[in-house]
Amino acid sequence: MLLAFYSGATNVFFGGFYSGIASGVAIAGFLFSGYLHHIGRHTLARVNLLVFANLSTFAAAFFLDPNSNIALFLLAFVGLPFIVMSWRERRKVTLALCTLPLVLWIILMVTNYGNGAFVEIDPEVSAIFGYSQSIMVFALVAIEFAYYDWVTQNYSRAMRRSLRNEERANKAKTTFLRSMSHEMRTPLNAILGASDLLAHHPRATPDIKRLARIIDDAGSDILSLTEKSMAYGRITAGNYETRSEAADPLGLIEPITERFRDKIERKDIALEISKTNHRKVLVDSIMFTEAMTQVVENAVAYTPNHGKIRLSIEDGPSGFVRLMVSDTGPGIPEARRHQVFRPYERLDQTYGTKSGSGVGLTIAKSYIDAMGGRIGLDKGNSEGSTIGTHIWVEVPVA
Repeated sequence: MLLAFYSGATNVFFGGFYSGIASGVAIAGFLFSGYLHHIGRHTLARVNLLVFANLSTFAAAFFLDPNSNIALFLLAFVGLPFIVMSWRERRKVTLALCTLPLVLWIILMVTNYGNGAFVEIDPEVSAIFGYSQSIMVFALVAIEFAYYDWVTQNYSRAMRRSLRNEERANKAKTTFLRSMSHEMRTPLNAILGASDLLAHHPRATPDIKRLARIIDDAGSDILSLTEKSMAYGRITAGNYETRSEAADPLGLIEPITERFRDKIERKDIALEISKTNHRKVLVDSIMFTEAMTQVVENAVAYTPNHGKIRLSIEDGPSGFVRLMVSDTGPGIPEARRHQVFRPYERLDQTYGTKSGSGVGLTIAKSYIDAMGGRIGLDKGNSEGSTIGTHIWVEVPVA
């Protein structure tokens, strides 16, 4: 803006009518850029400013003597700080802003500045005018770089402060969840133990057994949510390490299915386990067990009464063993599949009747990824069925 006012004033003073008009157009463009900044359209404002600056400088070049024309060289410096600082974020815009001066330079060269037909100012005065302009451009570019550096330093300091605050918050959250889990386990174990004794009491009536089962289910759900909260807290804080060792995947999975045996029998779910690959896998047994627990629990929760869960251990891609957990539940719509492993995504069950925290499969994915494995959602199982949910897990071969 300062350079445009200076150019306009000197052009008018030395009798450069058309050069003054070019400077006036540039000033109008800069004022419009200021308005765009005011309404929050910052990128558009910068692009508008650079385009007006280039075009006005290009137009003014025709009215100055070619032998003393510095305006040509100014095209290379207009908008340089913005181009340097913004090319990673807006590469197409940056490429266009780099191409524009080149195109205008070629036009000036081809037309030879209009063969000097439009020169308005005496060559000696024009040379002095051009030199003073170049000095101002270099000074303003330096000031703009200093401003960008100041903004970058402030942003960097703010990011470091935010990171430190986040680390402290994560540590506090993990400590709180660990304490909460420990404090809740004692009364929950008492409730679960009492409900089990009540259900198996020799004088318990059917109604009492049904109520004891409801208490047991609710207590188990709360315990599961507590454990998931603890696991997710460790994951978000990064407080876990893998200790991989060779293990039989079936030997790790069977205790998981036994854990849910009561729910499976209560819902009359047919559980089928098959193994066509007999190789051991290289996993952290604790992480693997926790990850597969989340997958199996998800299948048990969403499989309806008299449904079926199929768990297979089979050959995977080279160097991997694949585990597939398929159920006959409602399944997941194609459009929602990309949300499955996101935290707190319960899809259609956000306000539904199924209990859960929405982080079970997120925990599974984090643990599987940490062990060098992969997890995903398949459209159907190996038999070609598209009913239900089909989650596959691939872990390295030992």
